[in-house]
Amino acid sequence: METLLLFLAGLIGGTMNALAGGGSGITFAALVFTGMPPIIANATNTFAATFGYITGVVGYRKHMQGMWRDLIWQTPLVFIGGLIGGWLLLETDPQTFAAAVPWLLLFATLLFMAGPQLERAAARLGGRRMAALGAFAVFLTCIYGGYFQGGFGILTLAALSLGGYKAVRGMNGLKLAFATISSVAALILFALDGQIDYGGGLAVMVGIGIGSYGAARLTDYVSDANVKRASLAVCWLVTAYAFYVNYA
Repeated sequence: METLLLFLAGLIGGTMNALAGGGSGITFAALVFTGMPPIIANATNTFAATFGYITGVVGYRKHMQGMWRDLIWQTPLVFIGGLIGGWLLLETDPQTFAAAVPWLLLFATLLFMAGPQLERAAARLGGRRMAALGAFAVFLTCIYGGYFQGGFGILTLAALSLGGYKAVRGMNGLKLAFATISSVAALILFALDGQIDYGGGLAVMVGIGIGSYGAARLTDYVSDANVKRASLAVCWLVTAYAFYVNYA
């Protein structure tokens, strides 16, 4: 029964991650529900999500025309950010981390809501300064992603908006590519420290892989506005649930 629950959570989470973000909150909650300690659940969530990020990139590849150069030059920043975030997680007290989860999700959701305002503010900086700001924001986002997967995709979309990107489908592909690189960096540390539950992670991974690829293909038939509305609604639900679990 637990395996089926984790697979379904992965299916839903992978779909959300490919459409905009927020799905890792679902899979993290499912892993904790099965009895995993929060830090092991988060490391396992990163392990499971990485396969979905890869399949999502494959699904979005045709929308990423002209973005591959940006991916290449920002790869070292993204990898280092993931390493820093992973190290910070392993240095965090488990109780402190568990208490921080709802607030991390709330921060990510509010930033996603502020995306259009951030984009307009960044547009006033001009091309080069906008690109530099966007790269720095992606670096900080990847530190966050190495530390905690919930809300990672939402924050990355906001960072890309700061960098001047506008095409949502292409941004989703670039977001998933950055997530792959930073997650692999963090996973090196998690694996060496023995923090990954591979059995539970594999069940989530299969669901995420199917959901991510299918959702990436589905976006060809869904408007950007509807994608954003649906993702934001689910993000609020996941955030509310996290506060309920921690403070009810």
